Amino acid sequence: MSAEATLVAVAAAIYLLDCVVLLERGQALWSPHISRPGLSFGSNHYQLGGRVVALLNPLTPFFPSFRTLPLFTGSSNVQAPAAASTLRPLSMLGLLQLLLVLVALPYCLYRAPGWPFFAALSLAYANAILLLGLLWWRLRGARIATRPLIGLGFGWLACLPLSVNALRKAGLAFDVAMDAREAILLLHERDRERARGNLASQVAEAMQELEENDEQHRRLADLKRQLAPEAGHGRL
Repeated sequence: MSAEATLVAVAAAIYLLDCVVLLERGQALWSPHISRPGLSFGSNHYQLGGRVVALLNPLTPFFPSFRTLPLFTGSSNVQAPAAASTLRPLSMLGLLQLLLVLVALPYCLYRAPGWPFFAALSLAYANAILLLGLLWWRLRGARIATRPLIGLGFGWLACLPLSVNALRKAGLAFDVAMDAREAILLLHERDRERARGNLASQVAEAMQELEENDEQHRRLADLKRQLAPEAGHGRL
């Protein structure tokens, strides 16, 4: 394998690894797409350090994503609609970063390794810096903590493939003020049934990890009954 191919493969691997997110059982990734909001609960079986492994869509880093609150625990003063409206206007810059880092730079590395490559590299760094500055400005304006951007921004500039996920990682730096039960209600009607099933599966897995006399187990059992189709009018 050539040095260029190795470099491109390493950059792609870093980006894909950065798309891995760890969630608590019953916690969800909420993607507030205007046309069709999405909700993902990660794997039912794979865990890392006691947390569920989830994968962000590698093809859509320009759509912001957020973590819901863990079930029955946690709190947040960041309202979900406010968080979405804060980050959504930066989607085009996120798309541009994806094209620069994972399309233009590899192409120039192979086909135009001289000044076109350095021009694309300079544009990628300039866009990453612009995105970081606008994220700080918009989060600060929405009264959302900007401190996580210090570490995130350093990573984006030190390792450029990480900057492709800038928009999503900024949104995942905090939980929004709703849990998965509330997030399901924001989905289109045709998507709610699948989301209820996915949440029920996560709840069942969580129950297996607890003693039956545990208070958390009882609350999870109640939630599982509410998610079942036979719950009727009391169903979530």
